[in-house]
Amino acid sequence: MPELPEVETIKRDLRELVVGSGVEGVELRHPALVEQPSSEGFARRLKGARVVDARRRAKHLIVDLDTGDALVLQLKIGGQLLLVPPVEEPTTDLMLVLRLDGDRGLFLRDETGFTRARLLDAEGLEGRLSSLGPEPLGEGFGPGYLREKVGSRRAQIKGLLLDQKVSAGVGNIYADEALFDARVHPRRKANTLTDGEWGALWSAVRENLAAGIEHRGTTFSLYRDLLGRKGRHQDHLRVFVRGGKPCPGGCGGKVVKEMVAGRATYLCPACQPEDGSGGGGRLELE
Repeated sequence: MPELPEVETIKRDLRELVVGSGVEGVELRHPALVEQPSSEGFARRLKGARVVDARRRAKHLIVDLDTGDALVLQLKIGGQLLLVPPVEEPTTDLMLVLRLDGDRGLFLRDETGFTRARLLDAEGLEGRLSSLGPEPLGEGFGPGYLREKVGSRRAQIKGLLLDQKVSAGVGNIYADEALFDARVHPRRKANTLTDGEWGALWSAVRENLAAGIEHRGTTFSLYRDLLGRKGRHQDHLRVFVRGGKPCPGGCGGKVVKEMVAGRATYLCPACQPEDGSGGGGRLELE
């Protein structure tokens, strides 16, 4: 599932390659894609508009138009937004085609069918995004934010990291990597973390997200950038989808896969003891 770094990568591609383009035609191939407004109103309001900016908020990709509307995409599990050309025109699993001036097009495809789109005015967009927490790489996510926001709660720390009202844009991949880096077990109750662990987790979240952006996202199977390229961050993951492999922390143990907060979760029980006896702090990786 595209998380903050993947959506940020696509946003940057759109700013570089698509901003300034006009929408000359709209082909809605999968009407269930559109949640707001009606499919007829969606196509009518898009046609003739010009792209003036691209933004990201949490995992939402926002394409601003000169009409005052914003096209808001949630790529969910397997959504791909591709620029044709240079990408070869896809022929399967198409949900939406925006024909742009200059004989180009934005092709939205998703073999899972879960991607959703909305076309919102400024008021609708504000309402849609109002419940989201601060951006983990922004000023609102300061060193003491996590402790102040959830430090008194008895909920599991991984579930809280995945809560978009707490840390907007963090998903399963980067939560596991950050918790490993900070030596915090995903099942730990938030109210048991020490000040040192909160500080380590805060910096680990930010550093892992920044690394994901630098490597243009993580691709296991479906994620692609605007030009159809895979991300590179999968080559830099320490624990995620590495169950059974040696722990990169040098403890001699192995990474295990467990279910935490309803999600497949990867961790090292030795480096991330569930009772918190490890003392916290950042790992010195080999």
